[in-house]
Amino acid sequence: MITKALRVPNNLSEITLGQYQKFNKVLSKEPDEDFLQKKTIEIFCGVELKDVEKYKYSSIVEVIKIINKMFEQKPNLTHRVNNNGIEFGFIPKLDSMSFGEFVDLDLLLSDWETMHEAMAVLYRKIEHKHKENYSLVEYDSEKTPNMKWLPLDIVFGSLFFLESLERELQTHTLNYLEAHIKKIPLEQRRALMKPLAGGLVSMP
Repeated sequence: MITKALRVPNNLSEITLGQYQKFNKVLSKEPDEDFLQKKTIEIFCGVELKDVEKYKYSSIVEVIKIINKMFEQKPNLTHRVNNNGIEFGFIPKLDSMSFGEFVDLDLLLSDWETMHEAMAVLYRKIEHKHKENYSLVEYDSEKTPNMKWLPLDIVFGSLFFLESLERELQTHTLNYLEAHIKKIPLEQRRALMKPLAGGLVSMP
């Protein structure tokens, strides 16, 4: 039995995106609970898989509880992050994204396997800055840095931010449509709703 203390992360900032991608790959294969616990310790605590079984059962259970609790955290958006002396910034104005940025981001955010590439769209090297304002280097899909080093709290924070932004946009859109529809005369509204009364409209 191993008595050496495990290095257990208790904050998302202590885990990298690359580590989480490895974990998510295991999770997607729907492994049995015992194997998942072993891989969790291996990936997040830096223990070789063959050595996990040598730790006390009670210690492993406690570590898993700590890690599970950690994933309940909901960090806020981080605008700037430093890596080896290079400062990266979150896109200052999302509504000013280029078509290429938007298309790539929409595609890359849909899969954790490509999340590091999505983060390379959202977080780029800061080119110029003045107090709290900054500008980023131009996006080039052929020259994106590997962002697997990014701390997971920053990744989650950006995803939570985008999710809340999407919900807010949907709410504004629905409110606009509701207000707009109310301005349409009743007879016209009934005419607009007729195709929906019988269910889906058949396509040629």
